[in-house]
Amino acid sequence: MAFKYINPGYAELLSVRGGTTVTGEQYSKTGISFWQAQMNRGLLLSEIPTELYGRFDVFLKNPTIVEDAFVWVCIGYYNGIKISPDRTVWDIEIRKDGRNIYSLSDTAGVIRTDAVNTLWFHIKQGKHADGIMHVMVNGYEIYHAQNEELWYAGDSEAKTVTLCSKSGDALLSNLIFSDEAISPQEQIIMLPVKETHTNMTDCGDGSYEATAVNQELLQTVEVAALSAQYGADSRVTEISLLGNPAYRTAEGLCALTALEKSGGNVTEYGRHVVEQNPTSVVADARSVSMTIAELTGRQFGWRAGT
Repeated sequence: MAFKYINPGYAELLSVRGGTTVTGEQYSKTGISFWQAQMNRGLLLSEIPTELYGRFDVFLKNPTIVEDAFVWVCIGYYNGIKISPDRTVWDIEIRKDGRNIYSLSDTAGVIRTDAVNTLWFHIKQGKHADGIMHVMVNGYEIYHAQNEELWYAGDSEAKTVTLCSKSGDALLSNLIFSDEAISPQEQIIMLPVKETHTNMTDCGDGSYEATAVNQELLQTVEVAALSAQYGADSRVTEISLLGNPAYRTAEGLCALTALEKSGGNVTEYGRHVVEQNPTSVVADARSVSMTIAELTGRQFGWRAGT
C-alpha cells in the first residue's frame, strides 16, 4: 500500500459528511479550515497501513474563552494525539489504545493561542517492543519512543484516521497523511493563478460552466510570486487540483478529467464523476518531483466529459 492524502482544509474532502468548512486567513495558512465533531471518522483508507506519517495545522482559540472543545488525530482505537483546553493552556496527550501515555500540560512555550500551530507525527505498529510514536509540535519534539508495544491492525477502526474537532474553537487545515515518510517542513501551498485559458462559459463570479464535451479550463501559476516567497529551488512533491464547488446540473456532462499542459503536450490524469450537490468538491492529486521554477509555462486544469 502506498497512499498520500492532502487537504488544504475542506470538510468536503473528508470521508464523512457533516463537517463545517471555515474561510479566513487568520485561521489557516491556506485560508481554508474545518471542524467536524464525529469521533472515529475523518479519512477512510483502503488498507491498514503498517505505519502512518502525518502533519497538520490547527488554529486554537484562547482556552480561557473556550467552553467545550477537543481535537483528536489518531488511527485505530485512539492511537495518536489529543488536544484539549485546561483553564489557560491547551493540553497535549499522546494516546495508545486509548490510554494516555504522555501528557504535556505546560504548553505555554510550545502552543500558540489564537494562532495556527503545526503538528507532525509518525506512528508505526510493532508487537515486539519495536513500535514507534514520534510527535513534534511547532518544531519542538515532545515525544519520541521507538520501543512501543503498539498494534492497531485488529481494531475495528484500523483503516480510519480520525480527524475530529468538536467545535469551531479548534480548526484543522493543511493536512498531509501518508504511509511513507513526510518531512516536518512539508506543507500545502495554494498556488496563485496568473492566467486562465478556457472555452467554458465565464459566469463572472470566479466560476465556469461547461456546456459541451471536451471543453477545458486551464490555468497558469504565478511562479514569480511563489519564488519570491519560498525560493525558486524549493521542491514541489505533489500537485493537487481542486474544483470547489464542482457539480453537474443534469445528466449528460457528468465528469471532469484532470489535465496538465506543458508545451504542446497534454497529459490526462484522474477522471472524476461529479455529484449534483452544489457544494460538492472534486480533487485530483499526484506525486511529482520538481522545483517551483519548473512550474513555469505549465498549465493545470480540467476537461469536461461524459
